[in-house]
Amino acid sequence: MIKSILRNGLILSLGILIGRLSGYIRELIIAYKFGVSTQADNIILMLTIPDLLNNLLAGGAISGILIPLISREEDVKRLLTEFTKKLFFIFLAMYIFIVSILFFTYDLYIFSLLTISLLSVFPNVFTFISSSYLQYKKRFKAQSLNTLVFNVVIIVFLLLGFQNYIFAVGVIVASLARMIWISYDLTFTNMQFRSFFVADTNKANKIKYRLMVFMILANGLIFINPMLDKLFASFLQAGSVAILSYSEKIYLLPVSVFLTTYAVAMLPELSKMIANGDTSNIGRMLKKTIIFNIAISLCIAIFMYIFSYDIVKLFYGVANIEDENSMLISTVLDGYLLSLVFVGANSILLNIFFAYKWYGKLIYYSLFMLSSKVVINGLLVYFNYDVFHIAASTSLLMVLSVIILLSTYLMSTTGIRTLQ
Repeated sequence: MIKSILRNGLILSLGILIGRLSGYIRELIIAYKFGVSTQADNIILMLTIPDLLNNLLAGGAISGILIPLISREEDVKRLLTEFTKKLFFIFLAMYIFIVSILFFTYDLYIFSLLTISLLSVFPNVFTFISSSYLQYKKRFKAQSLNTLVFNVVIIVFLLLGFQNYIFAVGVIVASLARMIWISYDLTFTNMQFRSFFVADTNKANKIKYRLMVFMILANGLIFINPMLDKLFASFLQAGSVAILSYSEKIYLLPVSVFLTTYAVAMLPELSKMIANGDTSNIGRMLKKTIIFNIAISLCIAIFMYIFSYDIVKLFYGVANIEDENSMLISTVLDGYLLSLVFVGANSILLNIFFAYKWYGKLIYYSLFMLSSKVVINGLLVYFNYDVFHIAASTSLLMVLSVIILLSTYLMSTTGIRTLQ
């Protein structure tokens, strides 16, 4: 089992590495063309605002919900059809809600750009449900390249010099390309794209809207904190969103390529073990993976702290970023490093909660972490602190998150029994 997890984790790591490199090229083009400016902030916001909803889906919420359900379900096609239909309407409601907030937050020009780019979330509903099913079937290759497909389209639009409204449409095109890519991989399973639209789904009625909203809140709120950082940074001095985004791309490279991928690869195995009542080895596996992950993360964080400025110059030197801004990016990167140490352990613990379907615990945890993030970032903006403090607050909240999750797990009857 461990070998299978490591193999699938390696596949994910390689695919995500390629995707992250394409993301780096994307950020490099933005930095080269727009530097640290209001226009750069607008471009990044057009990519960031849809991620508020996309991260509810791709950040782990959908796989965290669907994989445990699929492992217990005989009629998978009806389950996926019902889930797809209801999820679409839930996100339509969320789209209207977020657009309403944007209307009162930004001027008409920025509002219209963000409203258009936010439409990209609808093809992503199908993309991420398909990815969850492929993850359950242990087909990781295609989904690991999702980010690459999306970024290639965005890069093309940037290289062609498209900005403003055309670029906003480009975000939608990129999402459609990603949906087509992942739908093709479905043809190698017993599912196809039309399998999500089975007739007479009313007979199934296995998932209530209220339960779905509850599960999305319990799972998805956890994953939108990085997006909130950029939103609050947009209220600081001009260029703050760009500084935060450029440093975040460096910080997220080891996080997404290695430190969290093994948590993703573990989820199907964990769900099947729990469904089969085989919980005896979960505690031992949890301890080994967390200790290993933190040890590797600490080594990476120390290296990045010592050479942070050199790493920034290596990444963005060709974009002719001014030395002053390179130093700012380096400083913000330092603020993220404590988070880097614990983010992998956090993902592993979250997947334990997903596998057990502890949605009650997750909803309270998620709301607490989200409200803490909003309050802290709001205070930082109100007292006009710089963007470094947003990154530093993310690190402190990550440590708090691991403490809360681990304590909750240990205090639960199941957690205590499996650790014995």
